[in-house]
Amino acid sequence: MALRRYSKPCDGTIPVQALLYDDERLFSSQDNVGIYDGTQKSPDHQSGTAYVTTHRLFYIDAQRPEHNSFEIALSYVTQTEYYAGLFKSSPKVTCHLSGDPDPSALGSGEPTGTHVQSDTWECEVCAYRNPPGLSPAASRICGLCGVPRSAPTTSGSSHQSSSLPSSALSSSTSLAQELPHSASHKQTSIACPACTFLNHPYLRACELCGTELQRAKGEYRSAPSSRPITPAADDDDDLSPKMIKISFRKGGDKPFYAQLKLSLRNKTWEGDGTAPAPLNTANAPVSVGISGILRTVENSAKGRETNMRDALQDLEALMVKAKDMVKLAAELNEKLTAASASSSNNTVIAGAAPGAAAGLAEPEEATFIRSSLSQLGMQIANTPVTLDMMSDERKWLDELARELTRVLQGTPGSNGGLMKERGIIALDEVWGGWNRARGVALIPPATFLQVIPRLSMHSEPAIRHRAFPSGLNVLHTPPYTAVAFEARLSGRLIMAGPQTTVEVAAGENLTIALVTEMLNGAEAEGGICRDDSSAVLIGGGTGTGIEVRWWPNVFAGYRWDGQED
Repeated sequence: MALRRYSKPCDGTIPVQALLYDDERLFSSQDNVGIYDGTQKSPDHQSGTAYVTTHRLFYIDAQRPEHNSFEIALSYVTQTEYYAGLFKSSPKVTCHLSGDPDPSALGSGEPTGTHVQSDTWECEVCAYRNPPGLSPAASRICGLCGVPRSAPTTSGSSHQSSSLPSSALSSSTSLAQELPHSASHKQTSIACPACTFLNHPYLRACELCGTELQRAKGEYRSAPSSRPITPAADDDDDLSPKMIKISFRKGGDKPFYAQLKLSLRNKTWEGDGTAPAPLNTANAPVSVGISGILRTVENSAKGRETNMRDALQDLEALMVKAKDMVKLAAELNEKLTAASASSSNNTVIAGAAPGAAAGLAEPEEATFIRSSLSQLGMQIANTPVTLDMMSDERKWLDELARELTRVLQGTPGSNGGLMKERGIIALDEVWGGWNRARGVALIPPATFLQVIPRLSMHSEPAIRHRAFPSGLNVLHTPPYTAVAFEARLSGRLIMAGPQTTVEVAAGENLTIALVTEMLNGAEAEGGICRDDSSAVLIGGGTGTGIEVRWWPNVFAGYRWDGQED
């Protein structure tokens, strides 16, 4: 029967993914299927799962997966038919089979699964060790240079030769002795007709220039000393139809049949297992040797470049769509806010209480849209403002000033901003924190300096900019202006006496470097004066250092008339 002739047992207790070749890919699967051997039901294969891959068709039995599971190579399938079913008849997919199966693979009876093409072989031309796990077609040629693999010496030949009569052995031995010497010893090299390079006798094209090589004229091939035994054919093979049917008991027939036709159309098992061969490559030269390796590397580089270009195009398209989505979300948010405000105003005008108007709930549609925008990560209030969102640069700078104000002082529902617990902060720290909050929409220093003068118009309390003589720039609130700091420091010095720079920094909760800049500014204005008597003794008369004591300037407001008492 066809099932016995073309199928090969496999271990169904192992997942199908583990039974696949390295260059094989699983397409589809469908459970609750049965198998027909020809036109009759196969009694041992009536409840299982069918799998279709790029190379094979699997059936994994549900009741006895270890004994009743099998696989069929798609290379034996020559034609398929589809039956949609009628009344109680289930849909069926018919696979017509033809060809001569490999008797060594089908006659062994050993289930596959624990080792699939597990032998590793070394190419005789380039010494490349080809890995195991490849399909039969891919394992017959070297993966690096493309030279066909020589037939491995197996123990099966010795067993077959031993089963032959002694007369056959003697005749084959005498035949080998009568053949010319060139047939028993293979030619060592073949000269290229174009570049005269000596190539390996297994090569069909020159390894250096790619020119087709010509085989020697006097070369003979000796007959094998032993011939494989012809498998015993079934008595009814010529009469029974060579086909199997897959019966789908619970649907799924159309998707499975579509994937089966795709696999048969691609014929991946004939190539290298990566992609179907193009239609115009029938007469293309074989890519072997050094030129073939260089051509393969070049094609791989071109493929990577094409894939990278396509990926970047997709990313650019996604960025454009993302901008459109953010813009649409902003418009929806503005419309919802305007609609909520207008409905509240109409309620108040109609005579409702102000408290009732304030507690008026949003419509269900508006709540749904706001929640959807929040789930998509489009919090409009925290969206960075960019120039493409504004038609006027002045409005853009005003929006940037409002955004920077929220970063510095925080929003009503947040825990505060950068100036939460301090009233003065360095300008470089503000710029770094703002760009960190904006993500990828960074602000250059030139734009940042244009936004700073507008902060006082959008912040409460007003945030202003101050530049010290040393070049240090800070942003501060009103308590840290020069006049306010000088008045506060003078009052502290009058009440507590002279203080050092460290004591002033501890009282203001500021850094020593920043307090030093502010003390120098207050001294220049005449509000305080320094006592450097200790610095003269310790620092050598420089008058600088943390040991300097600061006193209130009691001479402020006095004018000397030039007379001495």
